[in-house]
Amino acid sequence: MLIKSCFPCKYHEIRQDAEEKNSHCGKENCWSRYSKCIAIKALERFLKQETLERDSHPFSATERFYSHE
Repeated sequence: MLIKSCFPCKYHEIRQDAEEKNSHCGKENCWSRYSKCIAIKALERFLKQETLERDSHPFSATERFYSHE
């Protein structure tokens, strides 16, 4: 599996494994999908999406429980 977000990284390498090409992290010497770098990128993306959703739909505990009265 090639990971697009790794392409701009200077440590990114493309390696052939069995019958497919995979992203490899030269800095951590592992497949990119297992690297700390991609885990951090995924977490940042998740938090960004959560923030965008929260801002577009403000959450209020009192509204949630008492809005039907």
